[in-house]
Amino acid sequence: MGSTNSSGTRARLTRTVAGGAVATAVAVATAVGAPATASAAPAVQPPTMTTALDGNNLTIDMQDPNTGLDNLLTVCTAALLNAEKAIPLLPGVVNGQLPPLNQIDPALFQWGPSLDVTNALDRSKTYQVRDIPAGVYVALGVCAKGTDVTHPAFDYEPVLVGSPIALGSSALGLGSTVLGTPGALDAVLTLLGVDSGSLGGSSEGSSGS
Repeated sequence: MGSTNSSGTRARLTRTVAGGAVATAVAVATAVGAPATASAAPAVQPPTMTTALDGNNLTIDMQDPNTGLDNLLTVCTAALLNAEKAIPLLPGVVNGQLPPLNQIDPALFQWGPSLDVTNALDRSKTYQVRDIPAGVYVALGVCAKGTDVTHPAFDYEPVLVGSPIALGSSALGLGSTVLGTPGALDAVLTLLGVDSGSLGGSSEGSSGS
């Protein structure tokens, strides 16, 4: 009887240890496979970005503020959105919301996203974009922590290429898509440096129609 009880105890102990090992393995696998959360690590910070235009050539200077051991795997990159093609994204961009870069249709980018990303040894990058056609663009600086591309932090700068006449033509070319996309008209006016509030709220009504 004592031997039987001892065998039963050993069997229960084996099941308990095995169950604990499986639970631990599942927890580790989940943690590795899941995106990082705010509670697991400090949130990634957006880059500081400045742009300079020389004719049709653009220079983007970007500084990645994510330093220290917590950001060994944090990277930042730059890209240039074509506003005419990316109208559905513009309301979110000017309000601080951007999908992960790998979820944005590549056709919406005039250039990039650049594969020359910041890293733990080099947190400053300068990008050159040449021969940009006249039009309205949005320069993006985007940072992501490791594989957590679902929570990008970003900064943006409007880039207006061409003469006032060319820019006016480009703005008019945005056409009905702007009027048919909620918030897009206000976003375009923001990019053009126009205070939509000074229009008496007409843009707000148009964007909601």
